[in-house]
Amino acid sequence: MMSTEDNAPAHPRPGSVVVGVTGPGRERAALRFAADCARREGRDVVLVHAFHPGHPAPPPGILLSYADASEAGDWVVKEVGDEFRELSDGSIQFTSLAVAGAPWRVLGDLAVDARMLVVQHRHAHGLARLVTGHTVTGVASRAGCPVVSVNEDWEPPDAGGEVVVGVHEDGGPSEALAEAFVWAEATGAPVRVVHGWRLDAVYDDIITSRIAAEWRAEQRTVLTEAVSTLRSRHPGVSVEVEVRHQWPADVLVDDSRVARLVVMGRHGRAPWGPHHLGSIARTVLRESRCPVMVVPVHVARAELEWDLTADEVSPQT
Repeated sequence: MMSTEDNAPAHPRPGSVVVGVTGPGRERAALRFAADCARREGRDVVLVHAFHPGHPAPPPGILLSYADASEAGDWVVKEVGDEFRELSDGSIQFTSLAVAGAPWRVLGDLAVDARMLVVQHRHAHGLARLVTGHTVTGVASRAGCPVVSVNEDWEPPDAGGEVVVGVHEDGGPSEALAEAFVWAEATGAPVRVVHGWRLDAVYDDIITSRIAAEWRAEQRTVLTEAVSTLRSRHPGVSVEVEVRHQWPADVLVDDSRVARLVVMGRHGRAPWGPHHLGSIARTVLRESRCPVMVVPVHVARAELEWDLTADEVSPQT
């Protein structure tokens, strides 16, 4: 298939891999990740650049007009398109869009029917960290499709590495588990299903000494049963179930050092509430050393999972 930037659709086709881009040479890891997924699953890629028409220009400091910003946006997607063509050896069909608006809103709206939305995470400091982190968490909290945050130093793994999925004490969310098994089967990786739990400090030492071993055994049984259907659907996937007495965010960040992908669920938006991304998801997105997939969870199911027996015992938040 030949790649093209011309005659780009007003909206990505359903099932596309959408990638947020800011300029040539700035999202090479995200582009590689998207190309790898698109090639493996036979999908097209949509490169999206969101631009702000009212930002100050370089000295003498006049404001960019909409026409100027739009022209700059067109230049960005053309240059990034050339970069993507080179990275993918011209084997993946892609289109490019430059759209005015806040990046998190533009990307979230365009990726509503996408296979996934890929963004790049930079381990920045100070103001740069606030700006880049805002885009990543913004899209992860509102997108209707899985969002993958890719580290800036990511390279396609030759071999090894697990798909780690964080689950609630009942083995949910099922959406995150399903994505983890699909990804593992497609890449030949094993799956580690992990549940982290810990009580507030005042109770933890007292209660843990009495029930930790028993609780761990019971939870392993529950989680093993929860993944039994997916195991039968994906018989070639090796599965390890683990229950750890550790804060959930720490569990996933620690495992990310040797994983190829970390998968988490995210509560769907309730009709009466704002888009939300909890502290565990934010921490893992910020600190993970491998790509992180945040999977939206259906609201009806999410409502059933608010009754937790410990403080944020699951990375579905």
